[in-house]
Amino acid sequence: MKFLINTAFLFCILSFGSCLQTNEIYILRHAEKTAEPANDPVLTPEGEVRAEELKDYFKEKKINALFSTQRQRTIATATPLSKSKDLQIQYYGNDTLPKFLQQVIRLKKNAVIVGHSNTSVVMLGHFNLPYTVKYIPEDDYDNLFIIKVKNGKPTQIRETTYGAPSPLKK
Repeated sequence: MKFLINTAFLFCILSFGSCLQTNEIYILRHAEKTAEPANDPVLTPEGEVRAEELKDYFKEKKINALFSTQRQRTIATATPLSKSKDLQIQYYGNDTLPKFLQQVIRLKKNAVIVGHSNTSVVMLGHFNLPYTVKYIPEDDYDNLFIIKVKNGKPTQIRETTYGAPSPLKK
């Protein structure tokens, strides 16, 4: 029996850790938006460039799922990535974030979630892991949060940026 257990362990190691399921969840705010219409603004030309930069950021990464709220600015941010990875954008509501995040974790796949300045930070709090960004200012669009998940359990949040620096960070 001990030989069988050791053999299984050795097989896992030799197959490069296939016994361990590791994936990443990427959370970001939509790109730069216009002021009008106030209830559902679209992307500015700078925002359209940032959406392309997002696509470029993920060019060499395997992404299996893409999520967005049903707002023009989040959909437009996700669309270039959706087209480049041939992924359908799946929609989620801000009113069910804990349930939605549990569903994303259970996927055990690399996923990108495009949200808003207030909900991106709220989502981070649901992972019960340390992070430093507690508030995203209105003109800050370059944040990217990477949640590492091992065997269905979030283990780390890494804070980084993508695309052109937001005005506050220049």
